[in-house]
Amino acid sequence: MNRIVKTVGLIAAGLLGGSLFAEDFQSLMNATRTTWPEKRHIGVICDFQKNEDAVWELARAAGVDSVITVVNARSDINPLGTATVLANQKVDYFVMMPQDLLYHDGIYASTVVIRRLATMGIPTVATTPIALKQGAVFSVGDGTEGQILVNDRLIGTIGVQLPDRSMITQKSSLILQREGMATIQVRSLK
Repeated sequence: MNRIVKTVGLIAAGLLGGSLFAEDFQSLMNATRTTWPEKRHIGVICDFQKNEDAVWELARAAGVDSVITVVNARSDINPLGTATVLANQKVDYFVMMPQDLLYHDGIYASTVVIRRLATMGIPTVATTPIALKQGAVFSVGDGTEGQILVNDRLIGTIGVQLPDRSMITQKSSLILQREGMATIQVRSLK
């Protein structure tokens, strides 16, 4: 009987998909607003279609006076190019999407993005401890059990380097807005 209950539970969890395990970004946004009250332009790199619920959760936590720019990276891993597109949008900081398939916490492509953005003066925040090893400034969320973890070995430079615009061209963008939430701008890579 116990096996049947476990199997039914696993099937139900699989049918519900990612919504069952949606990240709570509220504590991350509270820490970010406390740390940088003037910073309201958030950058995200992910497959927007597969992470739309998480991006809307971030928008809800960020509030109406924020803007989220999403670089829609669906299948091509080009960390330097995606970082350049994000930097060209003049984001204040980068938020990691822990469930994204290509640019999640702990993967090499994300490390390259974090370090590239850091050299441009754009910090990264996340919800898992592994992001700190990649160069995130701080992490707080479900992955840290609500504790704020701060990186004691930050990567970056004092000066700001200008991004190389020749690497990436933007094909299209989409602006989404819901009442009581941050505005979301979705940018395509090609």
